[in-house]
Amino acid sequence: MNLENNQYIFSQFPCHAWITTQQLPHGLRLDITLTFNEDTTYPMNFSFSMEAEQWDKSHYVLMPGAVYNGNRFVSLPLTYPPYYQPAEICTFSDAEVITSIPHLDMEKKKSQISLLAGDMASPLCGFYDFNGQSGSVLLGEHRCGDYYTGFTVDENQNDGKASFVLSVPGVRETNAYFFGDQQDGKGFRPDASAPSHDTGAFFKQGDTLTLTACVFHWNPISLPDFFKLVNGAKTTLENPANFNNVPFYKAYTSIKEKYRRENFTEEGYYSVGTDWNIPQQCWQAGWIGGGINSYPFLLEDTSEARQRALSTLRFVFSRLQHPSGWVFGMYGNGKFVGDGGDSNPDTILLVRKNADLLYFVLKQLFWLSDHDHSTTLFEQPVKALCDAFVRLFQQYGQLGQFIDMATEEIVIGNSAGACMAVGALALASEYFQCTEYLDVAERLGEYYYNNYVKKGMLNGCPGEICQAPDSEAAFAMLESYVQLYETTQRSIWLSYAEETCEIAMTWVMSYDFVFPAHSTAAKRGVHSSGTVFANAQNKHSAPGICTLSGNSLLKLYRFTGDAKYLRDLHAIAHSLPQYVSLAENPELTLEKKYLPAGYMNERVQTSDWEGKETVGEFLYGSNWPEVSMLLTFVEVPGVYVDFESRTLQVFDHVECLVTQWNADSVLLEMYNPTAYNTTVTLLADERTNTKHVTHNYFESMKTVLLSAGERVQIELRK
Repeated sequence: MNLENNQYIFSQFPCHAWITTQQLPHGLRLDITLTFNEDTTYPMNFSFSMEAEQWDKSHYVLMPGAVYNGNRFVSLPLTYPPYYQPAEICTFSDAEVITSIPHLDMEKKKSQISLLAGDMASPLCGFYDFNGQSGSVLLGEHRCGDYYTGFTVDENQNDGKASFVLSVPGVRETNAYFFGDQQDGKGFRPDASAPSHDTGAFFKQGDTLTLTACVFHWNPISLPDFFKLVNGAKTTLENPANFNNVPFYKAYTSIKEKYRRENFTEEGYYSVGTDWNIPQQCWQAGWIGGGINSYPFLLEDTSEARQRALSTLRFVFSRLQHPSGWVFGMYGNGKFVGDGGDSNPDTILLVRKNADLLYFVLKQLFWLSDHDHSTTLFEQPVKALCDAFVRLFQQYGQLGQFIDMATEEIVIGNSAGACMAVGALALASEYFQCTEYLDVAERLGEYYYNNYVKKGMLNGCPGEICQAPDSEAAFAMLESYVQLYETTQRSIWLSYAEETCEIAMTWVMSYDFVFPAHSTAAKRGVHSSGTVFANAQNKHSAPGICTLSGNSLLKLYRFTGDAKYLRDLHAIAHSLPQYVSLAENPELTLEKKYLPAGYMNERVQTSDWEGKETVGEFLYGSNWPEVSMLLTFVEVPGVYVDFESRTLQVFDHVECLVTQWNADSVLLEMYNPTAYNTTVTLLADERTNTKHVTHNYFESMKTVLLSAGERVQIELRK
């Protein structure tokens, strides 16, 4: 390559390049414009590489939503759903296990991860150097011209070097990640060694292509600083668009009607799915909705849905509780089913399920006692579940990932999957006025911080990813630390919550993916920003957090005064309603069937992990995002006003502005730009009032009815 008058001439390729640079805070932006002198005769792609010298496997490699600490774990070719139980003598202390997903090798001197931008929550890759206390990141755009970009991390320990590469078109040169029926006959499973079918592009004479890259370097910083800086830098090149389409209330009532129609069983409980021939769709504790889906109806409804919520609680604690105090993970049609695999005994439990269940049941107990409902039926069973968590922690110093309820032995450990127990036990300490529960909650909080948060990796929350990194553990840990701070007012828990939040937000899509023009997502005008990548194995984003509203972010704002947490919550909550299938606008699926009204599917497919034909498409079926949407309506105000700082934040699909601030009131002009009549919730707050927004605050919110296209003036008082 020769340089002539700022123009780079390539001797081997029929093109030349102009490179312009722009200084950024702690970084550099490069715009590389390629112009083709003649038609290309073979497919080509172009790359920009950030080189790292003195490379060491201890460096923390990040590719948001896909790779955490290089995914350097024991990787095994397990069929789906994977369940790997280590030898008896090391059930809860040996190395984490992942399936065959993209990862850097623990032992080999050379290894590589190659992804397309759509495989990640943000189009960037980088690393943190613990010894040098520095962080470096290569950021690009997810699309360049008509082509998706690609990111590759290539390490060579022999030379002490690693390359972080941005390329267009993105080409995974040898292998691509594929999840499905394998051609080698080894079953339905994830496989990081599947052959790649990516190719470069043919260019015509006169074609131009501009590849934009940003390189950031920060020094000296800590690992928590690194995540915070990455989150601050990731929107440098691509900012999501503002949009309004489906109001919270429209989405909520559609799902509520669907629950009335299809989700209440003859046995008297709210199911997690609609096909009751399958136990997994009848009852699963916590996780995807069991015992959580009753909570919104208890708060919002005054008749049938509330009575069914109470019936659900009665069913759980009269029929589903093991004598040890634990609640069975799965049940259907009179039969208990063990977690982790069909061959497991019914007493095998994914501990996360009971942690989630306990947290939300306690919220419901608070509501019942606050509203003079009898809680006599529930208090002893719930206390028995709390005591089971205490016993497990006292025996092992951790909660593990899977246990046997009958023997209370950890079957598989090394996971942050049960971290919601921290928040649940903190809440239990308030409800039962039990200092032992708070003591265990705080000790568990320290355990998870030192073993997971501090190392920048939370893992193992979903029951079918082994111990892979995932977003669900990160957001559950955030929720727990926020609850622990709310309970104790100890600043250490707020500090841990803020650190955890930065890890969690790396899983949230920071940009609007350009879906293929023919795809269902493109035709529906879907905005991917604010969706949340599930985990490093199941390579799709999803509507919402599994299974939370994200109101911990609202509380973080209240505790810190930092408005970025309101913006983070807006991204997640605002994204949700567009994925609800509505009677007026049903969602078409790959099966060529429309999702019924009130259904939500968990797939937001920006990755080709299940085949290129699935990008921008949805699958048929009722999934857990419905519960996240229900929670969002009762826990995330449509419009939030903080009188302390005179802050207005709109979360719902309406427009709102302040026309006048007064000492104890605010005048608002609100407009509904959508095609649907709605009811908007408004929360008037003073963030320094620590008792105003705690366990249940739905009744503290004012409601305003807005017809489609209507504009109103309202006064909101403190």
